[in-house]
Amino acid sequence: MDREERLQQLRDYVNSEPEPVSVSDIADALDISNSYARQLAREAIEQGFIEGQKSKPIIGYIFEERGRARTDGGEQQGELRVLPTRAALLQAVKDYAPHRYDEAVGKNVEELRKFVRREVADRTVPVGHAWRFS
Repeated sequence: MDREERLQQLRDYVNSEPEPVSVSDIADALDISNSYARQLAREAIEQGFIEGQKSKPIIGYIFEERGRARTDGGEQQGELRVLPTRAALLQAVKDYAPHRYDEAVGKNVEELRKFVRREVADRTVPVGHAWRFS
């Protein structure tokens, strides 16, 4: 499939969605890599097919050593993980708070993000902003 056909697919997909979509949404829908989806989306913006903006912050979750969360305010040197999917969030719960896993499984993605941020991670930091296309 040539680039123009891919751009048309991207345009059709983005315009068919009621809410703005992410790079990974486009990649999944078109069965292409995230980097190729990002390139196509930028080109589609330049051609006026879609609109896009960096709007949604990407949160990095910091975890101390497994099973050893710091609560005394001391120096933290944990692992920084970006958890973009439900599976990644659940894996973090499994890795760092396995006793809370059953509680986490029943949550939707937004509730799970809040749960990991408040109950499992030692802290969070913004690591960038995600593109959203409409």
